[in-house]
Amino acid sequence: MKTRYVAIALLMPIALAGCSRVRAKSAFQDGNKAYKEENFKKAIVAYERALSFEPDMPEALFYLGSAHQALFRPGKETPENKANLDAAIESYKSSLEKNVGNTPNLKSVKSNALAALTGIYSEDPYKNYDEALKYAEQLVQENPNDPKNLFAMANLFEKFEKEDKAEETYKKVVEVNPNDAKACGALAGFYNKPLWDGKSKFDAAIEVLQRCATIDPNDPQGFYKVSVFFWDKAYRDPLLSDPQKDRYADQGLEAVDKALALKPDYVDGLVYKGLLLRVKAQVSTNPRLRQQYLDQAQTLAKQAKELRLQQAEQSAPAPAASPAS
Repeated sequence: MKTRYVAIALLMPIALAGCSRVRAKSAFQDGNKAYKEENFKKAIVAYERALSFEPDMPEALFYLGSAHQALFRPGKETPENKANLDAAIESYKSSLEKNVGNTPNLKSVKSNALAALTGIYSEDPYKNYDEALKYAEQLVQENPNDPKNLFAMANLFEKFEKEDKAEETYKKVVEVNPNDAKACGALAGFYNKPLWDGKSKFDAAIEVLQRCATIDPNDPQGFYKVSVFFWDKAYRDPLLSDPQKDRYADQGLEAVDKALALKPDYVDGLVYKGLLLRVKAQVSTNPRLRQQYLDQAQTLAKQAKELRLQQAEQSAPAPAASPAS
């Protein structure tokens, strides 16, 4: 009899631990449901309940931090608002401390926590280059060739005006993902931004974008993006002369014509071809040519509108059948 009681006594902690895990999982699921519904205050209560049953639960700690961060409003200087960000930081750090990273899910949670802390320390009120870099480096170490992690590092360098390091990182993303149009486009987008010395690298951006377009030469989007960059430069840069604007418009038209040759009903391509023709009309000194460009642009706008309506009708769900009388 005594042996039986000893055995029961030994089993009780195991049973209680199992019960706590079940309750923690249930509360965690409640938190996830509230989180998806964007009821972050309710989610916080549920995640804290989960942690009361299982304090070392990295997933609950991470989502607790995420829920607090979702309540934070940048620029709002109130104690309650700052407390949400402080709670988010504490929860993210606790999640990292408790996370052994021995499953794909835990590895993902760890990466997300590192990315969140990188972002927090890249912005006010806690903007701190060394702190942000510390977490970004850990993030990249988790998976050195993951474009998402490298983009986070590049974005960090941009925010702290480390132009050379940002460029190096964007280039690395392209290097390890040579067939990824998104990686290629990100480098082009970086070059197209006003850099911190007041200059730009538009020519480098175009060179990269044109290389992006060759990744899949049958995809019109690559050539379309080239045309968008040329239009944006010609239309928005006040420092360009009229001949320069005209030349950029011609180069944009050359690119968009390649896109339309691949897909004649490419609505966005038609729209930007019209916009590029309007740039040429704006800078033209020949009244006859100016009107010709405007007429072509108007025809393209009408064609794009009709195509957009047709495509919307084709994608609309069929009406439900009427019930038999």
